[in-house]
Amino acid sequence: MRIVSLCLAGASLLAAGTAMAGEEVLYAPAPGWVEEYKSADIDTAAKTPLALYDVQQRLADGTLSTYVDRAFKLDAPQALTQAGTSSAAWQPGQGDLTVHRVEILRAGKVIDVLAGGVKYTVLRRETQLEQRSLDGALTATLAVPGLQLGDILRISYTQTIHDPTLKGKVQVSNALIAAPLEAGFAREIVSWPKGDPVRWKVSPAAVTVKETDVGGDHRLTIALPLAKPEDMPEDAPLRYRSGSTLQAGTFADWADISRTFAPLYATSGLIGAGSPLASEVARIKATSSDPVTRAALATRLVQDKVSYQFNGMATGNYVPQAPDQTWQLRYGDCKAKTLLLLALLDGLGIESEAVLAHSTMSDALPGLLPMPGDFDHVLVRATIAGKEYWLDGTSAGTRTANIADTPPFRNVLPLRAEGAELLAVAPRVPGVAQAEVQLTFDERGGVDLPAIVRASAHLSGVIGVNVGSALKQMGEEQKKQFIDQFVNSTLEGLAVTTSAVSFDEERGVARIDVEGIRTSGWQRQGALKRQNFGDLPSQDVAFSPDRARPAWRDLPVDTGFASLQQTELTVLLPEDEEGYALRGRADLDMSFANTRFVRKAALSGHTLTVSERVEALGGEVPSTAIAAEKGKAARIANSAVYLLSPAKAVRQWQLGDPKYRARIAPYEAAYAKAIARDPDEAASYLNRGRFRWGTTDLKGALEDFDKAIELDPAADTYRMRGALRMSLGQFDGALEEYRKAFELDPSESSAMALAGALGRTGHTDEALALVDEFDDMGKEHPTYVQIRAEALGFGGRAQEGLAAIDDLIAERPDQGYLLNASCWYRARFKVGTQAMMETCDKAVEQAGMGAASLDSRALAWLQLGKPDKALVDANAALALAPDQTSTLYFRAIALERMGDTSGAGLIAYLDRIWPGQALDYARYGLKP
Repeated sequence: MRIVSLCLAGASLLAAGTAMAGEEVLYAPAPGWVEEYKSADIDTAAKTPLALYDVQQRLADGTLSTYVDRAFKLDAPQALTQAGTSSAAWQPGQGDLTVHRVEILRAGKVIDVLAGGVKYTVLRRETQLEQRSLDGALTATLAVPGLQLGDILRISYTQTIHDPTLKGKVQVSNALIAAPLEAGFAREIVSWPKGDPVRWKVSPAAVTVKETDVGGDHRLTIALPLAKPEDMPEDAPLRYRSGSTLQAGTFADWADISRTFAPLYATSGLIGAGSPLASEVARIKATSSDPVTRAALATRLVQDKVSYQFNGMATGNYVPQAPDQTWQLRYGDCKAKTLLLLALLDGLGIESEAVLAHSTMSDALPGLLPMPGDFDHVLVRATIAGKEYWLDGTSAGTRTANIADTPPFRNVLPLRAEGAELLAVAPRVPGVAQAEVQLTFDERGGVDLPAIVRASAHLSGVIGVNVGSALKQMGEEQKKQFIDQFVNSTLEGLAVTTSAVSFDEERGVARIDVEGIRTSGWQRQGALKRQNFGDLPSQDVAFSPDRARPAWRDLPVDTGFASLQQTELTVLLPEDEEGYALRGRADLDMSFANTRFVRKAALSGHTLTVSERVEALGGEVPSTAIAAEKGKAARIANSAVYLLSPAKAVRQWQLGDPKYRARIAPYEAAYAKAIARDPDEAASYLNRGRFRWGTTDLKGALEDFDKAIELDPAADTYRMRGALRMSLGQFDGALEEYRKAFELDPSESSAMALAGALGRTGHTDEALALVDEFDDMGKEHPTYVQIRAEALGFGGRAQEGLAAIDDLIAERPDQGYLLNASCWYRARFKVGTQAMMETCDKAVEQAGMGAASLDSRALAWLQLGKPDKALVDANAALALAPDQTSTLYFRAIALERMGDTSGAGLIAYLDRIWPGQALDYARYGLKP
């Protein structure tokens, strides 16, 4: 984020109907140097709305004259409305606006609107006052009378501009229209008296320009519109992505511009003895003897005490107002602020000069024709102890800590009495991180639980000051909304429990502090769990420019401007668990694409600390270096650090055990804070309810879901409460929940849930009818088949259910998971047992010894009375998925049946925490 004032405006072809003139609109024929296009030659049958686009400009005697002749076809009511009012805005005193014609072409006739005495009405108004911009403009408007659909409206005028600031010199810079814009006839002409020292340039050079001498003028002619420009990648420098431009002017070179504007920023005698500004200089001197600190204080004074307002009135496009006037008014644009800052620095004895810049196209400056219109901004370049400092009065947040930071410009033009050439800005890594983030993830509850997050973000410089300024105007509720928006954009998925925001005026640093809860970042990796850290910069390292098209292969990559980002991460792991391991490159110092990446990470005891620093210089990467830089970025991304858990890490389902219950307390406290922060939000209760359900507090979860439904009776919540009742063994209650969800939302997901509950509670026919109604034989058909089979199984018709599954397998033999479904179904409902093991073996083979298929086959072995083989499969499944509780249950049953009672406690525990599952397992005949 940056603040750049666009406060310099060169002479250029203005927008439609725009001109600069005296107090009155003039009416006269076109000047003699214009080659007028005949009305008879306008193609009235052309499809394009723009029938004529003729722009002719002449540079002579320090004056730019612009003749514009355009004709619009009014072939729709909208066009009639939009083009029916002609308007022109201009600054009095810098030139004339002369209207030559306002004509209507209709049925082969030319209607002269002005012949009837119609005139433009002149209004005085500021059109950009909301943008803090004053230009003293007048606006002339004309509601063209008598227009009809199908007419062609032709308006032509000439505007002149003579800016005394340019010392008799003149300039023009025109953006050339190109396809897909269409025009019946279009051209651009620039001319000047032969022998005048006019230099010109077209960018890109591929544009065809016809040079001729006509009378006493030398003329450039370009046929328009140009061909559609080649699409360019967004990461190419702006000079490649900008349109074609014709430039012409009488400035000899960059030094000529520098000499012309240097006197405007001379500081001698600008601060009088005893003046208010002299007092400010004395105050700064008394505050510090260090010239760098003094420069920072002077810059801060201009940034904070003088508001921005553009002044383009009279010669204000280029001439700054005096410092004492700026200080008295307490507002000014970049010109005024720069001159004020120069005067203060001069009073402090600090060497400084003004420099011109372009806010967005500074990379293009070396390729442009030298002219003042190449610039739209001015700032200060100071030199202290041989080091240059870039000071911008229109920016914000300058302090001693960051005063050496470089601006977002590639090239500038110093303004010197002796003249100067373009100066490349050498970028430096910022002295202070624009964003410094400190994160603490409290994961002492275990790998399956959410993380309790504490985060602090320090925003400095322009961003920090902008936030600080906004905070002063916010109420408490607005601050809360601001924090929530910030969190949503930076810490995905965080449910905020507490928050605070503050601003340190002296340091220019805004601080945002939040605490909250976020879903666990641990993901299964075989028998272990792995946590990547998406909040670290290393998780987002990428450099992959697309240069596949032939026209793109030689394009450099723009990597932006200098920046610094710092992230500190601390992860607190369970203190009673050993075996956590840090992987990836703990220490790293590598660079790619003008960016240095530094990491230090360590796992000490049960605490992981990671520090990542990203130092970017910005600039460009040449096309020849792209491949190598891609490889460097890939290496950094591949080296990202992550954690691996021990295989025996405590899992969520174990937290019902009293010895682990203490882990729950911090989460209960955090969820209580989240609810207190948004007591009327159902989501707060749903979040805690899901947590309680997962940690075996099913009663507490039910209370939260009850409250959530009270606040927001949504179908999703009814479905969720239905699933919870299933876990509680309240099957009839669950059915009522699913019925309510279906009433509110008769969608496919509601239908599936309801059909399953109907089948589980013995309402077989109703379940089958609902399946028949919703099964459209589409992508969800396999799911419907399995719901049908379940209903049949619970309804005592398991053979029919098995047949439905096997028919589906025959129909879709490539979907191996269906074999596991058949194995699981056979084992649970004790049907098709003769072919059960053959089916289960195929399921295991197709799944590559997957944990789910091994679990199903373990149950099958138990049903066949072979606990020893069930134990083998259960052990194999647990080696892959140690948290698969059904397998743990089957293993304990197998041991019981083999005379080993060591699993009895586990069986009793699982039956207690999930009574619904215990009822199902009892139905399957799984009794010790």
